[in-house]
Amino acid sequence: MNRVPIILIGGIPGVGKTSISGYIARQLNINIVMSGDYIREIIRPFVPDDDVLQYSVYDSWKKYGENTEVNVTRGFLNQGKLINRATYSSIRRAINNGEPMIIETLYFIPDQLKEIIGEITSLYIHISDYDTHVNRLNEREKYTHFGSPGERLSSNLKNYRIVMKESMRQCEKYNIRIFDNMDYIRTREQILEYVSSVNGRI
Repeated sequence: MNRVPIILIGGIPGVGKTSISGYIARQLNINIVMSGDYIREIIRPFVPDDDVLQYSVYDSWKKYGENTEVNVTRGFLNQGKLINRATYSSIRRAINNGEPMIIETLYFIPDQLKEIIGEITSLYIHISDYDTHVNRLNEREKYTHFGSPGERLSSNLKNYRIVMKESMRQCEKYNIRIFDNMDYIRTREQILEYVSSVNGRI
């Protein structure tokens, strides 16, 4: 039985979630594609200037003290609390209205979306090799983020991969499929096959 595809794709910058989300949307005729980055920017004007959400995720640790794995993870989770309230509401509306939708997000925190995670198709993308990940970040402005050079992000990749570690830990907890995007073309086809299969479209 086919179901309305509502797809949540997680991953830190540079793993291919934006381009893969667009590809999946085109292949499955999904017209609504949302980015967690834009959800964050919509929310930011409505929170205090000293709120953790005013920081970039890689330096959100500054709200709590030293640059440690504990504080990086804490900043990420606390930023996600507000962002994922909006993500939850968007997904719930899509479910209620029967509207196919893709949300691609850095703030992939299943613990914060556990009331809805079983009703949608969720997956996580990562790149296992650090150097490959750096290269993808440095090249991404050629393909999807035309005004956003990747050097700033690649210089903070250590902290991003701490965030990745937390998201992947939660993926294991909720049995969410993880894709290693070392080969872009192969990975996007694997994800298309997976999403299609889960939603009864192949």
